[in-house]
This record gives sequence, structure tokens and C-alpha cells, in this order.
Amino acid sequence: MSAPPLSLRWRRRDEPLPAVAVAASGAVVTQLGADALMRVTAGAHLRACVGREQSWLVVLGDEADLPWADGAVYLGWDGGLLVPTLAQPWPCADLLREPLRRLTKQQTGLIALLPELVLAGPLPREPLDPARLAPS
Repeated sequence: MSAPPLSLRWRRRDEPLPAVAVAASGAVVTQLGADALMRVTAGAHLRACVGREQSWLVVLGDEADLPWADGAVYLGWDGGLLVPTLAQPWPCADLLREPLRRLTKQQTGLIALLPELVLAGPLPREPLDPARLAPS
């Protein structure tokens, strides 16, 4: 017997979370990666987690240093998860954290919960390596 699907709803936050990351998937990855590389070259201290075959990208850093791309989503910490700065999940992030960690097998890694997507990977500790974002 399998568990019933999780019914997740989103509502607008009264106060936005501070942005600590920005995420992109699909075609937006290239644009976000290019802006991240430009900012690193200019001296920004950014870290990044890249999905398989560059299908998604999460860039972490100081809010003022975060790159921008049309279609990317800014994220903030909520209950140990990265979620959109302007949206709040229900059930709350505190209740979603452990089930998502089990589902993604990321006990200590990064999990970004977006309205239509869950991104998971190791939490980057080293500065962004431009070679990881170079087009393949």
C-alpha cells in the first residue's frame, strides 16, 4: 500500500523571507548561470548546486550578490528548507522537512521546495566553480 499524495498549498507571505538563494530550471538555467559567472568574475562570493545534466541550478550567496534571470525564483530558509521568498507552503516547512529529506535521500543536503518542483543535492560549501556552469 502506498502513501496518499501530499496535498501542498501555497499562500502569499505577509513578510518576504530574506533571499539567500535563487533557483532556475529548464531554459532559465543558462541565463542564471551566465549572470552568476559574471558576478563571480566581479568579486561576488557565490556557491552553487547543479542538477544532473544542468537541468536545474540553485545559487546561494548574500542577497545583494545573487544573480538574476527572468523566470528564476528567489529563495529563503524556512524550517530547514529553501522556499520562495514570497510564498509559504501549507503544511508548514517544519512539517515537510523530514518527509522531503526521506524522499530525496538528502539528510544533510540542500532541499529547495518550489510550487511545482523539489530540488535536492549536496549543500555547496566551496565557492562557485565557473567550470561547473560552463555550457556543455
